[in-house]
Amino acid sequence: MSEDIKNQSKHRILVVDDEEDIHQITKISLKGLRYQGKKLEFLVATSGKQAVQIMKDEPNIGVVLLDVVMESNSAGLDACKVIREELNNRFVRILLRTGQPGAAPEKSVIQEYDIDGYLPKAELTSVRLFTAVRTSLKAYCELMELERYRRNLTSIHDCVINLMSYEPVESTLERILNTVMEICPCPLAAFHLETFDEEGNSQQYFLYRSTDEDPIQGKANADHVKQHVAANMGTLNMEESQALENGFLVPLKMDHELGYGWIFVQDADPDEIVRQSLPMLASHGANALYATVTQSIMSNRDGELFDQMQI
Repeated sequence: MSEDIKNQSKHRILVVDDEEDIHQITKISLKGLRYQGKKLEFLVATSGKQAVQIMKDEPNIGVVLLDVVMESNSAGLDACKVIREELNNRFVRILLRTGQPGAAPEKSVIQEYDIDGYLPKAELTSVRLFTAVRTSLKAYCELMELERYRRNLTSIHDCVINLMSYEPVESTLERILNTVMEICPCPLAAFHLETFDEEGNSQQYFLYRSTDEDPIQGKANADHVKQHVAANMGTLNMEESQALENGFLVPLKMDHELGYGWIFVQDADPDEIVRQSLPMLASHGANALYATVTQSIMSNRDGELFDQMQI
């Protein structure tokens, strides 16, 4: 998907039918439908080929109301096949509407074309259409949420397996911060870490990513976040994630008190998937940083690491 549906202001419904009256009746029947507080946005097509093109251009469509007989007796079914197999869109919910049930028998069509509902026009009421679309829209949104969670887990996994203990701490922080931006695209993300060298001296690191076109302003915003966290450290609960000044703060703690830090994203109201994914990344990141810092301390010591080895 090219865009997370949570960022869309409306749910997109594609109505495919070669009868203008059907388009008007559909919009009237679904006029009051809301899901998750969002209204519907209607896209229209009058042929199967046009429907396929719209699906290519607008992949974040939640539901397709698809007529069967248009430019050919199987135009709708052909379009459905292209959407599922060639465009590989398994998320959109497809409701087949037909005025000629004999041309597309319900049981065989459901099994062969991976559709989510079969609505004979002769039996279709406004209430049934409303119910079918809302149910399908709910299923689509849930599938997209699962897909986002899967993508986040993949990003975390890919990040963790590429973290090497022999790399500089800065490289590890950069990989983690890049993954933060994948999980939660936002105007500003920052990562602060305080750890220690082999002599117990404090080592501090601060990295940030900003989408501000003015790099000076981006740095100023990042410095403001750093100063704000430092000034409120005594009142913040650094044991759990929390909202913080138009953003979300995730604490990070390394084993054996070897280091402390935090990740900040400028997202005032991250959804539940982000709230679960970022602490997971922070936990895995803390383990990787522990190995990296320990490796750095060991490699900077003079002489043998062990006085003797007993076998």
